[in-house]
Amino acid sequence: MATPNYKHPNFKQQWGLAEDPNAGDHIVTSKGHRLTRQLTAGGHEVDSSQPGFPVYHRRIGNPFPLFCIATGAFSLMLGFVQIRYRGITNPAIVMTLGLPLGMVGNFAACMFAFAEGSTWLATVTGSLAGIIGGASILFLPWTSVQSTYVLGAPNQLAGVAEFYKATALMFFMALIPIFIIFLASLRTSGPVAGAALLIVVALGCLGGGYINGSPNHEVLKASGAFFIMVGVMLFYAATSVMLAEEGLKILPVFPLPRLE
Repeated sequence: MATPNYKHPNFKQQWGLAEDPNAGDHIVTSKGHRLTRQLTAGGHEVDSSQPGFPVYHRRIGNPFPLFCIATGAFSLMLGFVQIRYRGITNPAIVMTLGLPLGMVGNFAACMFAFAEGSTWLATVTGSLAGIIGGASILFLPWTSVQSTYVLGAPNQLAGVAEFYKATALMFFMALIPIFIIFLASLRTSGPVAGAALLIVVALGCLGGGYINGSPNHEVLKASGAFFIMVGVMLFYAATSVMLAEEGLKILPVFPLPRLE
């Protein structure tokens, strides 16, 4: 349903770097909550369609910071493991962030991005939820992904080598949608577009580190360094957007040129 006299905000206004063109249409309650209209869908301040659970005026929160934090935390943890920080070499610990935050967090952001009409953010978060969740499932014992290769091979060494090659192929396949996302992010912001590009490079290094059937630690360390940079950039983007929405515009989001 179209809203009369609604002015579509440009990119800077959407990110909180400029005044809201519809600020005059907002209503501020006694608690400081902004409302976008006075009446609910039923034509009354409190819709009576569900008397026990009335529907109040609410705005959908910005899912972008959740996407940045969920993806950034997983990338940062994976990066530290790949560079063997503090001697940690077993990547299974990545699953503790990959499943609850990287997968579920991104999936939640995906649902709300669809609701707010952001095709780009919905596609990014949905794709990353699947990629991060799939990578984490590799380490779940009850999925039997690793044991399938080890037990189905002539010997254990051959099975492990085949598992590494298959994992590398998965990372190379994941690189393709992330590259498409990078192309679509060229008119968003510097940290986001930069993080998308670095994820592409990091996934390429990650796949290259396992494609020969055994870990190439030099290539994997390079991949880890890129993932660490991705985490830092996404954490910065999340912080800048959350501060801007709270009225503290102290961290620029570095918006890229955008056609209106």
